[in-house]
Amino acid sequence: MVNLFLILSLTSQAVTVGMPFLKLGVGARPVAMGEAFSAVADDANAMFWNPAGMGTMDHLDVSLMFMNLYGNVTYTSGATVFPLSRRRKISMGAALAYLSATDTLRDEEGRTQGEFSLYDALGSAGVGWQLNRYVSLGASAKFIASKIYNYHAYSLLGDFGLKVKPTKYLYLGLVLQHLGTPRRFIYDIELAPTTVRGGLALFFPFKGSHLLFASDLAWPIDDPPTVSVGGELKIYLSPEGGTGSSGLAIRGGYRSGYHLGTWGGFSFGLGYEYEFTRVLHLTLDAVYFSYGFLGGSERLSLGVNFRPN
Repeated sequence: MVNLFLILSLTSQAVTVGMPFLKLGVGARPVAMGEAFSAVADDANAMFWNPAGMGTMDHLDVSLMFMNLYGNVTYTSGATVFPLSRRRKISMGAALAYLSATDTLRDEEGRTQGEFSLYDALGSAGVGWQLNRYVSLGASAKFIASKIYNYHAYSLLGDFGLKVKPTKYLYLGLVLQHLGTPRRFIYDIELAPTTVRGGLALFFPFKGSHLLFASDLAWPIDDPPTVSVGGELKIYLSPEGGTGSSGLAIRGGYRSGYHLGTWGGFSFGLGYEYEFTRVLHLTLDAVYFSYGFLGGSERLSLGVNFRPN
């Protein structure tokens, strides 16, 4: 890595930190909790937040997210995690993400020449391994393909995670995100926003329901560190016979780093889970995240959990 930065510094090409779409929170549930999810990472969103979380999962989980940002920007993602070996406690995961937008094309004097499209696409595969009852490890590889106007750029990145459960009620997480090759648009070289993220979560189960508190500290290479805090209250309603039970979730959180209004950085979300059969659970999660004066964004996530007996 030191040699890479030395080589780049000796060139005459501009070097900046780019790929800003990698900083957008994925998944309605993690974002609703203020993006404090590195120690939680217990569903398919672990592919985006901490691949070590896959090692703690012994069932198939699928999640799809739809996001609308500022009207002309859309972001769609999907992830799945499935057990590869329950005996050895190894799980695999895969994820896709696609951000698209349009912008105005102008000439050198600022006159409008029409519109052009741009996109960022991500494909990822990973593995998680639960070493013992306390420690899980995980890693994922990500291929990035981007287009602006008629120009393309590519990058290969990796995430490396650790998840520790020292007690029944405490989870710890540590992850290195977006480490890898830069991308190049014509003469400009962009580094990925490599980030070190760590967090803790407190889990309190009661009568089949639970209360969850979490906090993260994230430090990207191009910005000051940010702090995230969030919580989740999930209440399960179980009618006689079990099948047909449902769960309601209320979530809220805050992420620092937004200073564009009183409510910048705050999030609020709701979730609903329905037991379609004893092994098939369907989930629906929604969140509103405020960017202050810039407005807000809504994310909607659909999930399928297959939990064999």
